[in-house]
Amino acid sequence: MPGTRLPPLNALRAFEAASRHLNFRVAADELGVTQGAVAQHVRGLEADLGIKLFERLSRSLALTDPGRRYAGQLRRAFELMTEATAALRPEPARLTVSVTPTFAAKWLIPRLHAFGIDHPDIELRIVASEGLSNFQGDGVDIAVRQGRPPFGPGLIADLLFEQEVVAVGSPALLGDRAGAL
Repeated sequence: MPGTRLPPLNALRAFEAASRHLNFRVAADELGVTQGAVAQHVRGLEADLGIKLFERLSRSLALTDPGRRYAGQLRRAFELMTEATAALRPEPARLTVSVTPTFAAKWLIPRLHAFGIDHPDIELRIVASEGLSNFQGDGVDIAVRQGRPPFGPGLIADLLFEQEVVAVGSPALLGDRAGAL
């Protein structure tokens, strides 16, 4: 497109958002700018193009016919840019972990934030279930369960930590037998 000067991208973004919402304030909220900034970008775009894109009504906006056509074309252009950008970005690695609800609540969830910071490229999915995992049918990559291997053909098990199980009882319940245990 040699020789064709495009309007500023921020003005195009402001107009496209305002054309969808027909409201400068809502467009500004979407874009994270002020209502005045959106209005200024649209006025500048109209001046740059030499055409009125909106009818400014008492409490709302309406697109002019040229504004409606331009908005549709810009929307398609932004969709193409979004698709092109998404195609360049690698898909995040996905990891599905099956754990019991108690393990999720007591051990895993408190550590998720740190995991996300250490591994921002991994999209983690947690399946909290008491049931055994079906690695093929459920799409589970890793399962954390209590027990002793082997858990199934082709599965590899690693011990995460030893567990101590103790009985705790009320002294009143045991009475004179407390020393016998």
